[in-house]
Amino acid sequence: MVIQSYESSFQWTAKVQRGINHGFEQLALPVKISVEFLDTKRVSNPEYYQSFSQYFALKYKNYQFDGIIIVDDNALRFFQEYNQELALTAPIVAVGINDLNADLANVDNKSVIIYEKDSINKNINSILKLNPSLKNLYFLSDKSVTSELIRSRVLTTLARFPQINVIEIRDLNLQDAAQKLSTVSKDDAVFLSHYNTEINEDIYHTYYTIADEISRRSSAPVFVLGEHYIVSDVVGGIILRPFNIGLKAVESLMSIGYGQSYSNTVNEKVILPIYNYLALKKYKIPTSLLPEGSVIINKPISFLEKNLQLLLISSGIIITLISIIFLQSFTIRHKRKTNNQNQKIVLLQRKTLSIQKDMINVLGEAIETRSGETGQHVKRVAKLSALLAKLLGLSHRECEMLEIISPMHDVGKIAIPESILDKPGKLTPSEWKIMQTHTTAGYKLLKSSNSDLTNIAAVIAYEHHERWDGKGYPNQKSAEEIHLFARITSIVDVFDALLSLRCYKEPWPIEDAVALFKREQGHQFDPQLVDILLDNLKDFIQIRDCYPDKRPQPKLLDEENACDKEKTLENITS
Repeated sequence: MVIQSYESSFQWTAKVQRGINHGFEQLALPVKISVEFLDTKRVSNPEYYQSFSQYFALKYKNYQFDGIIIVDDNALRFFQEYNQELALTAPIVAVGINDLNADLANVDNKSVIIYEKDSINKNINSILKLNPSLKNLYFLSDKSVTSELIRSRVLTTLARFPQINVIEIRDLNLQDAAQKLSTVSKDDAVFLSHYNTEINEDIYHTYYTIADEISRRSSAPVFVLGEHYIVSDVVGGIILRPFNIGLKAVESLMSIGYGQSYSNTVNEKVILPIYNYLALKKYKIPTSLLPEGSVIINKPISFLEKNLQLLLISSGIIITLISIIFLQSFTIRHKRKTNNQNQKIVLLQRKTLSIQKDMINVLGEAIETRSGETGQHVKRVAKLSALLAKLLGLSHRECEMLEIISPMHDVGKIAIPESILDKPGKLTPSEWKIMQTHTTAGYKLLKSSNSDLTNIAAVIAYEHHERWDGKGYPNQKSAEEIHLFARITSIVDVFDALLSLRCYKEPWPIEDAVALFKREQGHQFDPQLVDILLDNLKDFIQIRDCYPDKRPQPKLLDEENACDKEKTLENITS
């Protein structure tokens, strides 16, 4: 639980809260923070406090907090008065407390108070150092609780400097106060604390508005105690940093979680001399007179500082470009030589691939011719395989490879006697057993090569008679155990064979072929590939019609220009 004295839009309050939030984030703990803002700058009468305590007790009834952070004097006074009703028993840390007599003796919780000592004595000494001829110090403070506490300490401190004439401004509205300060001597100084004197008229000024109005119109330099006041022409001072106060609150709460109660003053980390460069320049205050370790904000960047990074980057780029040019001049000849060699290698590879493709086609045609079939069958198998692979979504390279090697699927028939190959009738069981060996013979023949291309062709030759249901040969592989290329080749081989004239059969009508594929879908053939074939049947028939056998057969498509599309079909793998 965090109880803030003021509302969340106050710069002081917001920065303290950001410090608290950041402190818990740094601890990397799953902390849920509940925050209540009393808004006592606007209203702080007893009736309000009583109503707030009732609201608080109702809102957090039976809710147990693990820690409590109280920020500023009003929240501490509220807690002290209504703690019994609030029934908060967790460890307590109070920060930003100006009342040095405040304590938590009336509560049983483990507790610590971090008193807000504003380094007033250091600020007065710093003002005298910056302006040794100082005679009049105009001190602005309102009559809020915090301001009264600060005022008491300021006046006590100034009593030790009899050479300074203190002139208090407490009751004027903001405009009148600014007007009065516009008439003072430049050798004087202004010390600004809290200054909201128009609360009773329902007029409330933000810290920024107050500091901006006073500093712009004041003839004398304006010094402050809070970081949130350093705006416009405010000079600055040795100030409290609200963000660090929030961090300190978290640090202290964690340290007393299981320890003894103690009190402490804010450490030097929370207090820092910060000055506004624009105001120093306006009042001609040399930076050499500032306290050691001062931070100067709003300082303009010199041309060298502003462009140093750009100059470094530019220099680096120039050096890099020179290096690149040098390296390029050294490597360009080598690249040219390498490119020429690579072009020769690519041309040689293409030529080799073309020769391989031609050799495969020739060999496939020879095998088909030996078995009594036409060479056009292997061309159709190549084109049909590539089309089916493309429709399945395989890559251009895979489609191209399949078109080259699929004609080799029956290369093992070279080992089968012609009496079996050319037999017009049904084969006997022993002849059928011999015929089945063409898969193994083809595999052995192609596997002996060192070429990746023929090694894949060997797999197709070996597996293209395996069945999806595992009842094929030679190894009774099933489903996706069968190589995809073999499954594709198997379908297009049967498709073309059914529609072609053979020594042992007449061409099948397309309707009968379609019926067979539907019947064998999921049995002999891959069901997905069958769907693709049947969904695109017209394209497959068109390829057949464009590569007819020498023995005339009727075209399956009655389109005058069916084969005019061959350009597209020839590039089916592109």
